[in-house]
Amino acid sequence: MRKLLTVLFAACILFYLALPAQAGYYTPSLTQLAGMGHTWDPANTTSYPLTVTNMGTAIEYVQRIKYGDGLGDGFASVGIGYGWQPPLEMLDLSAYDGIRLTFKNTNNSNWFVNIYLNTGWTDPPASEPDNFYQNDWIMLAPNATTIVTLDFATEGVIYPNHVTNIGFEIGGNMDVFPRWDPLNPSNADTFHVQVTPEPATMAILGLGALLLGRKRKE
Repeated sequence: MRKLLTVLFAACILFYLALPAQAGYYTPSLTQLAGMGHTWDPANTTSYPLTVTNMGTAIEYVQRIKYGDGLGDGFASVGIGYGWQPPLEMLDLSAYDGIRLTFKNTNNSNWFVNIYLNTGWTDPPASEPDNFYQNDWIMLAPNATTIVTLDFATEGVIYPNHVTNIGFEIGGNMDVFPRWDPLNPSNADTFHVQVTPEPATMAILGLGALLLGRKRKE
């Protein structure tokens, strides 16, 4: 039985490593995700302190945001990630095809998410232009989970070896609830969004722990 479990665990690892689509995208680790903080508020957005909680297999981000003075309707959003200088392992992403994250909305309203990236070292001797990229906003319905990818080729990313800022955005169509859509966030409202590393990685780690745990009990 022990030999069979070991063989199954090894087969799962080989299967995961053989997935080219998964291996080509960079996914921050739980530690890196936990280190991300509030980076900016766009115009007409007011945000309140961000809470970051490690859930064990995911990082949960909770923050209250408001559009304008809170008396009208509009889209409000915040940036969450790393400004300059991001962690060392994020400075050069040229070996990857893009960035991939899994988002889960644990709130009762529709929220939108995307991934963003800044590249280009503007100081000499590099003297590169500053470039900002983000994929299209993707809606997260209540209790929905989705994989979001910022693909370098699709977005035309240049200088992925010189990353200056990296992270994601969370936003919503804020309503004077429920004037337009009962599933839109009210103005103001609080999002609860969990972010996890690439799901195949977490699955293989969980399966490995399960198999090893069963092996110890025998």
